[in-house]
Formats: sequence, structure tokens, C-alpha cells
Amino acid sequence: MRMVGTIAVGIVALLASPARAELPVVNEARASWQGCDYSIKVRQDVDPDYPYPVPLYRISVQSTVVSPGTCSLTPRTVQLATSKLVPRIAIAANAEGLAAAYSFGEYYRGYGNSIRLRIHRLDPSTMGSVRVAGLQASDVPENGGAGGPGEANLQGLTLYPGYLEVNGTLVGNSITQDPATVPWPYPIVQGSRFVATYPDFFGSTQQPPQIVTF
Repeated sequence: MRMVGTIAVGIVALLASPARAELPVVNEARASWQGCDYSIKVRQDVDPDYPYPVPLYRISVQSTVVSPGTCSLTPRTVQLATSKLVPRIAIAANAEGLAAAYSFGEYYRGYGNSIRLRIHRLDPSTMGSVRVAGLQASDVPENGGAGGPGEANLQGLTLYPGYLEVNGTLVGNSITQDPATVPWPYPIVQGSRFVATYPDFFGSTQQPPQIVTF
């Protein structure tokens, strides 16, 4: 059985709420397996670090019992991250495990958006993160200068037998693991889209991704 992650993107008017649970849901994606429902949600909050209202997006995962006969978990909600830009999200489940992905970031004056991507292998019972992998995009000058941030925007998450795949759009001319495993300046690539394949993502050995741009 293969479940393909879905993407949901939306924006609503900024609302401030005293209770985290009452914050409006602006993005949501779901996956189901063995009578259990798993979701990744984005709720819109207000960033407390600013003197005026600006949005802060809280990314969380949640488990729900749909069929008590086959799903015996205790429902849980766990926050994964926050973002100052509207995140893109996805979640997928199959017989090997459960995974969620999202792109998140913020705007820097003079540089533009800095958007990174995270993938979490989740424990279906606790919704805790067993493994976390990341991708980052950069704008690397050909002369190897200082450069700047880029955008690794999530488009899709798919689980295949033996590996996990994420794909998305790239703004910049370099994409690496996050944190990077190679020194600056990062390798320059061509293209505005990427596909990253993680072999044996649910296994005990953490292998680096195979990243292709086009």
C-alpha cells in the first residue's frame, strides 16, 4: 500500500487568539493507515517578537483514531516548527512508516526569501520525530563570494518501497543537505526544480539523498 502526500496551501486573514488550539488552520494534509488518521497542519498565529501584528505559522502533526478496531493509538498533537512565510506541507504513510515534510522560512531585507525544507520520520504512536532530514537552497556567486539564501519549496512527498522522495521548486543555483555536508562555495547546479531521493529512509542507516535538478 502506498500513500502519496498531498499539498494544501492557503491564506486567511490574520487572527490573534489567546489559545493555541483556537488558532485558524490555513494549511492541512492527511494520510491514513490501518484505521488511524495522520495530519500535518499549519495554524496562523501572531509573531510576539514584533511591535505590530505580523503572521507566524505553527506547523504541527496530529494523530486521530478513525477505526478503533484496527487503530489503538492515543491521539496526539506535536508541533514541529514555526515559519514566518506560509509553509508548504505534505504527509505520507505506508507499511514501512510515516513521514511528514514542509518548507518554511522568512524574508530578509536585501536578500529575499530564505526557504528550507524538512522531512520528519515520525513514530506513529507518539508522533515524535525519529529522524529529521533537511534541504537548503543558496545563491552562490561564480567567483565563490559571500552569496545569499535561496528557496527550496516543497511540492510533493512520496513513499516507495525502500526509499522516500521529495520534489519541489528551486530559487537559487545550489541545493544541498541542511546542514550542508560540503564546504562553501556549494556546487552550482542548473534548473528550477529538484527531486531528492532518500534510500532506506526508514532503515537504521542514514544515507545521504540523491539530488537531481532540472
